[in-house]
Amino acid sequence: MILQRDTRLKQEIQEYGCYLMSIFFLVNKYTNFPFSAEIINNLYHNYVKKGWIDSDCMILDPNAIFGFLEMEVSYTDRHEPPERQTLKNEIEILKYVSEYGNHFVTGDGNGNVAYDPYGVSNAVKHGRLESKRIFRRL
Repeated sequence: MILQRDTRLKQEIQEYGCYLMSIFFLVNKYTNFPFSAEIINNLYHNYVKKGWIDSDCMILDPNAIFGFLEMEVSYTDRHEPPERQTLKNEIEILKYVSEYGNHFVTGDGNGNVAYDPYGVSNAVKHGRLESKRIFRRL
């Protein structure tokens, strides 16, 4: 999977795209959707136009993003606590906080990092897991 710091990606994705790239990782994992830098940049523009993300990659409608990529999920719409157990039909995106800022990564279902969009981020290395975003696979 492409990392968010890939220089072929829009600057906004490189700087703020960790949650978006985590969604793309999960879609790739479960549907084998073939992401490229060009496709990611085009999706970014499309999602901004649709109002699903803002120009700084803040995710406004994660269900719509997953659904557009033909992966149906239902977001619990809560910032779940780190100790929240992820069920068999659920997937997780983890939010880390540190002195380096906030950073989203994909979890393995047990609260561990499965994919870090940055590669190896200082936010994960030196931070703490603050919350989980849980999605039920439909």
